[in-house]
Amino acid sequence: MFTHLGMQLDILALLAVGGLLLPLCQNQNRRMAAAKPATTQDYLFKIARLTGASEYDIFRKSAEDWPVPASMVDKDFKDDLLNQATPYYVNAFVRQHKRHVDSLKLPPL
Repeated sequence: MFTHLGMQLDILALLAVGGLLLPLCQNQNRRMAAAKPATTQDYLFKIARLTGASEYDIFRKSAEDWPVPASMVDKDFKDDLLNQATPYYVNAFVRQHKRHVDSLKLPPL
């Protein structure tokens, strides 16, 4: 009879420890996400979300100020999807709009 009670107490103790550790882990994950610097890919996603355009549209829009043919934009976009290799004209576009995106205080991804 006492072994059954002891097992129940062990399970109850494990549940209590788990209940205490879960909020601590969630808090740590939130702090780590907030400390991670935003990448160019993050900004591309945010700009697309704000404007209602696709990321491909952002690539095309960023190429308008540069002498980049449409075929190169297509190739660069595919390369970015595969290797996350953002071309120079998209990097310039993101840098130009980064301050505005940051001022909107969007929630993390």
